[in-house]
Amino acid sequence: MEYGSTLRRLQEIQFALVELQLYLDMNPDDQRAVKQYKELTVQLVQLKQAYEKERGPVMQYGHSSTPDRWTWHKTPWPWEIEY
Repeated sequence: MEYGSTLRRLQEIQFALVELQLYLDMNPDDQRAVKQYKELTVQLVQLKQAYEKERGPVMQYGHSSTPDRWTWHKTPWPWEIEY
């Protein structure tokens, strides 16, 4: 799993979920958007778990699924990532 491309995909999915959430606030009956939101949510959870298993936590403050939450300092800082 490559660090930069996986992290970028996580960001893309999160962005899409925010946009869909805003759309669904105004269009709650759009079943196509609801389905897409649910699918992306599953993708995000799976990708995040796979990423954290290999690289360490994506978020601090107890939001990580990895048991070793103190490995965050081993990954590059945001400005060090090359996409």
